[in-house]
Amino acid sequence: MVDGAQAPTDLLDSVPLVVLEATRSLLRLQTVADARRVAEGLVRGLGGTLVATAADSAGVLPTDISFGDGDPLLPAALPGSAARALLVRYLDPFLLDARQALQLSGRTERLAESASTDVLTGLPNRRMLERALGRLTDDDTVIMLDLDHFKRINDELGHAAGDEVLRAFGKVLRANVRGRDVVGRFGGEEFVIVLAPPSGADAVLTRLRAEWLIHRPHPITFSAGIARSVGDADQTVRLADEALYKAKDAGRDQWGWATARVAPVEEPRDYVQPYLDEAVVGRRQPAIRLALDLLDNRVPREHIVDDLLAAAQREVGERWHRNELTAADEHLASGVAAAALDALSGEANPRAHDGLTVVTCAEGDWHSLAAQMFGESLRARGVGVTVLGASTPAAVVAEFLARAGADSLAISCSVPIFLPGAAHLVDAAHRQRIPVIVGGRAFGTDARRAERIGADAWALTARDAATILAGWRSSPPTIATETIPLAPLALRLAAQADELGGIAFGHLAERFSPMAVYDDRQKARTREDLVFIVQFLAAAMLVDEAIFAGFLGWLQALLVYRGVPRQGLITGLEVLRPLVEAVDADAARLLDAGHQLLVDELV
Repeated sequence: MVDGAQAPTDLLDSVPLVVLEATRSLLRLQTVADARRVAEGLVRGLGGTLVATAADSAGVLPTDISFGDGDPLLPAALPGSAARALLVRYLDPFLLDARQALQLSGRTERLAESASTDVLTGLPNRRMLERALGRLTDDDTVIMLDLDHFKRINDELGHAAGDEVLRAFGKVLRANVRGRDVVGRFGGEEFVIVLAPPSGADAVLTRLRAEWLIHRPHPITFSAGIARSVGDADQTVRLADEALYKAKDAGRDQWGWATARVAPVEEPRDYVQPYLDEAVVGRRQPAIRLALDLLDNRVPREHIVDDLLAAAQREVGERWHRNELTAADEHLASGVAAAALDALSGEANPRAHDGLTVVTCAEGDWHSLAAQMFGESLRARGVGVTVLGASTPAAVVAEFLARAGADSLAISCSVPIFLPGAAHLVDAAHRQRIPVIVGGRAFGTDARRAERIGADAWALTARDAATILAGWRSSPPTIATETIPLAPLALRLAAQADELGGIAFGHLAERFSPMAVYDDRQKARTREDLVFIVQFLAAAMLVDEAIFAGFLGWLQALLVYRGVPRQGLITGLEVLRPLVEAVDADAARLLDAGHQLLVDELV
């Protein structure tokens, strides 16, 4: 395979006309079929081709553009080509905008079947209440209400009178709760209020009773039971229900508080494997249905994102690394995860948030799914969030921060070679006095890498990030406006990675005899590996030397799983060594250490 030329700089300095036209078309989207058609045109307009997910080629990008309309479809372009650079830069942000446009227009695959409102009262129905209950925090309060002797109204005055009572009660309920509270019809003549702190449940019910006496169409009262959240939605509802029936037994037209009990600890069920069984073969609907069924059964949305979708993606990556899944399987699973996340996002919005955190990938990082999951987890935990697309340049992010009035920036980074891009984003945000929190696999398991690029905080999980961001709203951190210096030789090494990898590829073909029978796909993968070695070496010199050793261990295991002799990687480091030393002697020292480690393991 002939190496593709680097993308000309002028092609990336301005937005291509085909991208602008595709973006304008988002205003006219009617169906997912429209979205797919526009995405196909954008890929071709940027110089790419389209292939089925069964294709296993080094040029395929792991981005399904089908929107669930027909068979999955992936873009492809030669590694190193101008078309690939343009696709990496513009396609993922466009697809994210398209999904959001479909969601806002009410035409996602899930919204068509999602009935969230009780027709009679206009309140959220049982299904939506279940989801609100699934988001209970320890400070929330649940009130169960029941109209007293409602059956008499139906029996003596008819069902039309009963419907009139229900409509009137729903109207009074809606008028007497705060915007951040949730109220809905639980079923029959039962209603539920979920009060956010401060609850003031007695005051709410006192006000509700007074308003009901004025507006009720027939002489009927209500009883209520109140329970503070005990950490388990089902247990809290049972406590409120028991308090309700105690109030009824005591004579009705009154309310009482439940006596709290500790919720029993139950072993969580494993939903990852059933989900993966559907996702890796591209069966979107069953996988999405499983995620939404969990939502219907009061599993908090942040748990579905963290413990199902994110966990499944990690498992897919590990199985691909062990050669148990193909690249096509990985692409399919990623497309299903994006669709499931869209479906979750399209459901009832969480309560109103204070402030705005902009979530973005590190500059150059195309792994937007991780950032979208991170953003959704933050949103479900009460953080106001806007998620930008993949590979968004620092200048564009800075402009958006100012225009949106954001009070913080959150950077997600999956691959360490993009940490310099994260540093650029940190600098851009700090120039506007906006604090930055970072997270993702590339940042490791402690705060050292985050500190190295100048971030104000690091979080291992979305829960930790939400806690830090909440603290910033009351006590913003001190912002350092000085640019964090990055080693110039290491930056030069990163810039020349593709060139050095190509030269090393020619030398490796001369020294490593198994390459004589490699097909074009294997040759392209080998060249990519050499480029990645240089890129990870540069990232290690810029941020943390441990990055390189970790990558070598991962790459060696990958090659072993695929039947490549261990000597191949050793020889690859040897042919790279003089090329690296000519750019950065310290990087050559680190490469020598990695080489010696592999040689020792081989012996």
